[in-house]
Amino acid sequence: MKKNDKTLDEIADTESGKIWNEIKDKNIEMFALPDQKVSDHCAPVNIEPSKLYLRTRSSSVLPSLEASCGKNFTVELVDKYVTVTRVVVPLTKK
Repeated sequence: MKKNDKTLDEIADTESGKIWNEIKDKNIEMFALPDQKVSDHCAPVNIEPSKLYLRTRSSSVLPSLEASCGKNFTVELVDKYVTVTRVVVPLTKK
């Protein structure tokens, strides 16, 4: 059993769990190492169900995580965690 399995069970049916499932296997450019994934450098923390809170293994992961998540997510540093939220596109009037 991994250390964060309990956290993964707690967030599974929440928005934060859905975000984690979407980004955990994305490629991330870290330390010029090949085949690195977001889950290799970040772990989810159960704080708030509407946002994904991540504990990072190094402070240099933030810019790489922003690039990896792309335009669909907002990545921010909040205290000692990195938060990831889904970008909501407003409906346009015709």
